[in-house]
Order: sequence, then C-alpha cells, then structure tokens
Amino acid sequence: MKTLFKTAFFIFFCCWVNLAMAQKVDLTSLDAFWKITDRLKQGDSVSRGEWKSFLALEGNKVYIENQAFSEQFLESYRKTLQFVYNPKNTIRLKKMMDDKLNNWLAYKINQYKDHEQVLKTYAAQLHDPAYLDSIYRQCWQWLPKPLQVKVPQTKIFIIGIDNDALVDRNGIVFTLWNAYNQDKLKYGIVGAHELHHMLRKQRSLRASIPADEGILYALQAVLNEGSADMIDKKYSFDPSKEIVYEYRFEEFLLSRSDSIVKQLDTAMQLMAQSKGSTFRTVKQYRSLMNYSSGHNPGYYMADIIVRNGYRKQLIANIQNPFYFIYLYNRAAKRDKKHPTLFSKEAIGFCKQLERRYWKAEGDKPSS
Repeated sequence: MKTLFKTAFFIFFCCWVNLAMAQKVDLTSLDAFWKITDRLKQGDSVSRGEWKSFLALEGNKVYIENQAFSEQFLESYRKTLQFVYNPKNTIRLKKMMDDKLNNWLAYKINQYKDHEQVLKTYAAQLHDPAYLDSIYRQCWQWLPKPLQVKVPQTKIFIIGIDNDALVDRNGIVFTLWNAYNQDKLKYGIVGAHELHHMLRKQRSLRASIPADEGILYALQAVLNEGSADMIDKKYSFDPSKEIVYEYRFEEFLLSRSDSIVKQLDTAMQLMAQSKGSTFRTVKQYRSLMNYSSGHNPGYYMADIIVRNGYRKQLIANIQNPFYFIYLYNRAAKRDKKHPTLFSKEAIGFCKQLERRYWKAEGDKPSS
C-alpha cells in the first residue's frame, strides 16, 4: 500500500510540476490596457502616475527598455492615447487618419480602437496550448534537430502598445496589432520568428581587432534576421493577401537589397586591400542596412539561397555567418535574376575572418 501511495504521489507531483512549468502567453499588460481604454472611451483621462504604473507592468517594461523609449515619447504616447479614445475628438481624428504618415502615432493607436472587438476575440485564444505549439512548429522548420528544443522558462508577453515584436534576455514580446495581422497570414509566424532568434543561439563573435567590429556586426545581422525571415516574410509580403496592416515590402525598408550586397562586397574588398586600415563602423553598417537590424539585405539573401535549392544547407549551418555568405554566392550563381555576387577578394577576406573568429569548440572553418 505504501509503495502504491508513493507511486501515486510521484505521478501527481510530476503532473503538478509540468503544469507549473507549462509555458503560457502573459496577457497581464494587455488586460490593463483595455481597462485604461474603457475609461478613456467615457471621456476620462489617465494620470501620469497611473500611466507610470501601467508602463511598469512586466510585459510593457521589457518592451520599453528594449526599445529605449524616451520619457518624452512615452508622455506623448499617453496624451495621444487620451486624444484618440476621447469621443469628443471623433471628427478631428477621422480627418487625421486621412494623413496617417503625419499622424503616425495616432494612427497606430487608432488601430486598437477601431478593431477592439476582433482584437479581443483573437487575444482570448492565445491561452490555448495550440498557439504555442504552432509557434514552435513554425520555428523548428528552420532549425537543425539539436536546436529544436522548447524553452518553457521563457516568458511570452502580448501588450497593447505600438506595433512590433522582439526578443531579449527578459522574454519575447508581441504587440497585439502585429501578432493579430501576422497570424491571419500564417498562424504563429510572428512568434516563431522571434523564437528563432532565441533558439538559433547566435554565437557571440567579438572583434579582437577594432577594425573588424563593423563587418562582424553586419555578417551576423544579415544571417540572424535573414534566416528568421524565412518563417514569416514570404507571407507578410504576399501581394495577393488582403490585410489591414501598415507595412509592405518597400515600407519595411527592404528595398535596394542588391545594392547593399554590392556595398558589403566593396567594403570587404577594401578591408582586404588595405589590410584592415579602411573599414566601416557598426554605425555605418546600420545606416547601410536602413536600420533594419539585418532584415535588409538578410531576407533578400536568404530568399535567394532557399529558392535555389539550398534550404537544407542553410539550416545545417544556421549559426555560421561566414557560411551564409558562401552559400549565398553559390545560390546567386544559379539564380535566373542574376543578383550581385561577392568577389573572390571579398570571399577570401571572409575566409580570413572565419579562421580568426570561428574558433569555438567543434567549429571548423567551412570549405
């Protein structure tokens, strides 16, 4: 009887631990957002103190700290939120929405107001385990087997401010408007993209030579975003899809990608020719890539790799930014659109960088 009791207790304990450890989507910040807007729709206001408490909620805090929003911007957000939801401003707001680019903050906030009921209905299903299952499934399709793991300790937040998605050491954050629109295209893709950044486990390649800092940043950025973009961007930029969404291809700053590849090639050639005395800084590479964090030209390069039959090779070498350049060149040579190729000199310099920095245990330079 004691043995039976111990066995039953052990099974119960394991089930309890699994339930306690089960990953969930945290909607605390979102629920607080709706409570604020319910008041604002009645003509009420939100004080600076209440706003500060709202922004301190964990999901909001992770997002704000990652984005490094200024106090001035956050105060402007509070005032604009009050304006958009106040029924007295309906006529004026409607006129402003005809010129959304000059009223961008009000436009983003108004999406939550105009689509409140459908957003609430959508958010209600995010507690369903099927949502997280979809996120993992979409993500794992672009990772090798050893990296296809779950991270139950990682917090996932849905918040009601702005329009973005991000991952950092404190968790993954989706804004509701972004997740809602992306999930209409393919269920779970925005979460899968952000989770990919975490599970890919990007190696930290720190420049031992100051001149290398910029190019190392650029090579790692294009792989980091380009590989994750294979999960969602083909759906996001599908012109056949009718979607109420702010961004399209050009607006996402993904234009002129081939020109950026050409400039990356030139930069590596110059570094090789000058033996490192001529180089670009991290700041200059960020500017070159349209401040896209590597989406441009990463998406463009990864798309060329995949559509020319090198998906398996990309996944197998998902952590190696140098291999990404070599693989792109192989694919570009086969591509019917004849994209820019990296020169022999640039490839040779890339191989030098690989020998210098790809030294982790088990990591051998690519052939």
